[in-house]
Amino acid sequence: MRNVIDIFLKYKEYALLVIIAVFANLVFGIAYLLKEQFSAVMSVDSFLVWHNVLEFTSVLISFTVFVVSYYTYEQTGNLRSVFLGSVFLGVGMLDAFHTLSYKGMPAFLIENISSNRATTLWIIARIFTALGFFVASHIPVNVKIRFNRIIFVGIPLFISILILYLTTYHPGLLPPMYIEGMGLTPHKIRLEYLIIILFALSILMFVREYKASKNKMVLLLCISLEIAIFSEAAFVLYFNVYDIYNYLGHIFKFIAFFIIFRAIFINDIQEPYRKLSKAKQKLREHADNLDMIVRERTKELENLNQKLMEDLKYARDIQKSVFTLRNQDWEKVRFEVKNYSSETVSGDFCNVFKIDNDNIGFYIGDVSGHGVPAAMLTIFLNQTIKTLIEMEINELNIISPSEVLENIYRSFNTTNFDEHVYIVMLYAVYNKNTHILTYSSAGLNVLPIFIKSSGEISEIEIKGFPICKFIEFYNGEYQNHMLKLNKNDKILFYTDGLIEAQNTDNSFFGDMRLKKILQENHNKPASELSSLISNNIFGFTGGKEIKDDITFLLMEVVE
Repeated sequence: MRNVIDIFLKYKEYALLVIIAVFANLVFGIAYLLKEQFSAVMSVDSFLVWHNVLEFTSVLISFTVFVVSYYTYEQTGNLRSVFLGSVFLGVGMLDAFHTLSYKGMPAFLIENISSNRATTLWIIARIFTALGFFVASHIPVNVKIRFNRIIFVGIPLFISILILYLTTYHPGLLPPMYIEGMGLTPHKIRLEYLIIILFALSILMFVREYKASKNKMVLLLCISLEIAIFSEAAFVLYFNVYDIYNYLGHIFKFIAFFIIFRAIFINDIQEPYRKLSKAKQKLREHADNLDMIVRERTKELENLNQKLMEDLKYARDIQKSVFTLRNQDWEKVRFEVKNYSSETVSGDFCNVFKIDNDNIGFYIGDVSGHGVPAAMLTIFLNQTIKTLIEMEINELNIISPSEVLENIYRSFNTTNFDEHVYIVMLYAVYNKNTHILTYSSAGLNVLPIFIKSSGEISEIEIKGFPICKFIEFYNGEYQNHMLKLNKNDKILFYTDGLIEAQNTDNSFFGDMRLKKILQENHNKPASELSSLISNNIFGFTGGKEIKDDITFLLMEVVE
């Protein structure tokens, strides 16, 4: 006995399906015994009243299931739910037509003198239901697919109206389902068995799903489909459309639809509130221990912040060591570099280096973003350029900035950097003997300013494509440009953070203010002029923190 109880407790959900089957068969037995008494008590008018109540309640449930699934689809994207809602829209329409066409009801399009139209509409509605659940049982519950919602309205409406038209005006196109005086036709009985088989297969699919998910709503669907099977069994047994088996079939159908209403409608409505209730409960639990949690989290954050600041300072020192000018004696030319970071580390980069006894290379640029990711990208860039320069020296091709940029572009496209990351820069080589500056731009978005020894100011036109993940569409072809320089000529290369520095009124420093400073102080040496530019920038901002990194390189020909 104990083993039986243990088995029952272990499989109590499935035992419920067995209990329902036993109870339904018991009801069938009682109905068989009460056939004559039922016919004596239940008049045609009374039957029609009960039939209308049961059927229109089922129709209301069908439309309700559709409305909920249709208007929640945009938020949930649940394909199974909206598909079943569409099925129930069609079923609700057909059930409404069936009810209005029932023998004894007032005329609906035509006189209701035969039971065949109502029976045909009924069996088609049940086929819709069975096929709908069978297909839905093969749709994973969590599948989220977006379709135009109008599809789920238009198709069932079109099909249901088409079926009404055919059964009303062209009944000969469909096999008869009921013949007055003879009862159900073999076609109708076979179709009922087919519906029962489809319901049974759907139950097996949902039971398998329940084993995996333990979702109570899936179990409710199994129960409703099992009751629907007994409903269809009742409709195989009746002879008269007003007899007890017909009545019993409508009762079973009503119960099945109510459980479907509980499983689909109530679940979809209540589920968000259940989740909200659980969230509120968790919030209460967190609130009860909030002070302790805050202290613990604050201590953790302080430790993490301290570690982060130490790492940032270390990264800043590495970055500064990479981009600091170590050899200030360049012979015949001077360079002054200033870099001011908006954060601990910079996303701007600049470097000057000796290629050989005649040529000096330098570059300046900016990477997308700020902070640590941008700083790490500048380190990558510096190492890449260093490697490429060494390769070019070995190949005796030391004055081709465009080839350097092309190689950087190709190398960048082989990295794992995000597609949204990009670099803008200018790379140049200056020959101290010929006084020729050869340069190439990769999308540097501010124009260098040429300051002639006479004081004349002009911008150097530069064009080029940024270094980014775009090699599928652009091969990375860059152009070399040359500029002849004379003694005491200067060129200012800078990033956009310089002219976009803002004061307390949110006005920009601007290129016109920069040009005025350069023109009025063109005769000052590069060291003084670079300090003058820095002082003017931070005098203009008035102590306001800069929002973007500022970097500039001032080149001066001294011989």
